[in-house]
Amino acid sequence: MKKLLLTILTLFTMNYAFSQATKSTVKLTIDESTKLITYTKVIDVTNQTKDVLFDRALAWAKGYYKNPTEVIREQNKEEGKIVCKGRYKISNPADKKGFATDAGLIQYTLTLLFKDGKIKYTLSETNWKQTSYYACEKWMDTSSQYYKTEFAYYLEQLDTNSKEILKSLEKECLNPKTEKAKDNW
Repeated sequence: MKKLLLTILTLFTMNYAFSQATKSTVKLTIDESTKLITYTKVIDVTNQTKDVLFDRALAWAKGYYKNPTEVIREQNKEEGKIVCKGRYKISNPADKKGFATDAGLIQYTLTLLFKDGKIKYTLSETNWKQTSYYACEKWMDTSSQYYKTEFAYYLEQLDTNSKEILKSLEKECLNPKTEKAKDNW
């Protein structure tokens, strides 16, 4: 009887520990109107024109993405708008040997809007590249019959990667790289 109780207690403890490790601790912002995971912010850049900010962001996109002609889907300087459709890889949780396998690609839309002294970015429409559209918001539904524990790990990667993209954008737009003076000899 003691062995049975000890076995049940051990299984319960292992199950509890595993469930705690796989629950996502990430707080994602869901847009109330679209019901999509959304990262949005207005950046104040004083004393800069819309065109200068547009050029900085476009230079960032051309340098950040490996294939900018594929990613940059719209660039309209007059309207002050850039739309990028990017993607990045995610991985499955590491196995017992520490090897993490590829879990696929996350696709997203990054929309940049410009006014004199301001940039507004919105990163949204995140989806898991599959044969059909698979919105990443589905990973948050733990009551779904299709829910997998890996989804919490995917959401953490989505949050981390999205924040890294936007941090890089902000850094470039607030502190642009200055060109070195040409040698005139």
